[in-house]
Amino acid sequence: MLAEVQVKNFLQAATRGEASLSPSVVEEFAQDCREALEKQFSRNPEWRIRMSGLGRPLCQQVHGRDGKNEEMTYNALLRFLIGDLVECAVMAVLKGAGVKITEAQGRCQLDVGGETVQGTLDVIIDDPVDGEKVWDVKSASPYSYSQKFGKGYDGLKQDDPFGYLMQGHLYAESKGKDFGGWIVVDKSSGEIQFVQAPDDQTEDRDHYISEAGKVVEALMSNFSYKKPPIAPEPETYRKDGVVPRNRK
Repeated sequence: MLAEVQVKNFLQAATRGEASLSPSVVEEFAQDCREALEKQFSRNPEWRIRMSGLGRPLCQQVHGRDGKNEEMTYNALLRFLIGDLVECAVMAVLKGAGVKITEAQGRCQLDVGGETVQGTLDVIIDDPVDGEKVWDVKSASPYSYSQKFGKGYDGLKQDDPFGYLMQGHLYAESKGKDFGGWIVVDKSSGEIQFVQAPDDQTEDRDHYISEAGKVVEALMSNFSYKKPPIAPEPETYRKDGVVPRNRK
């Protein structure tokens, strides 16, 4: 993909002092950072179905719908903010590198399971080689960068607890375009990789849209999770009242 080459060449040139960001890109970066701060420090507790969350475990989404989410620890907000700011930096680098962006932070909506589900995609890139596709920007820990995204689309497909594939395909379907994949930054090392989705993705697209429809239908119904009753079990003691240890 040419965009990845453009980005890495631009960053390498910048380290030598041979490339820089235009004032307009710097100003757009500053505005993006302001919006990230406002988003994280002005949280809306109201539950909504969003494309970004539909691929998460259903039990987690049901608990969110029912207002049973665990309270976040104080550092969670800062962690989310750092991720947002990394994504802002990626957008600035894409622009500085001359990557052709046709839409950024675009709102989108799609009929899923009979409901209008909304989302906000990261970026649509018109690449000279791969064409116009929807891309998602992710910041990652070193482990996630190498052991999840580093294994490519098929590797992530085998272990996708956050629903990144469903999210990407829903964004792409809402725009009538193909899903490009993920632009991933290691928050620790600063490395960047473009994890590309396959050219033939019709089967995956149909699968994830169908699964998303089932999730929406469950969330809009009275479906709920209940802890199974725990039957009492008799405790066994030795005659001297000491609990026996397990023996091999």
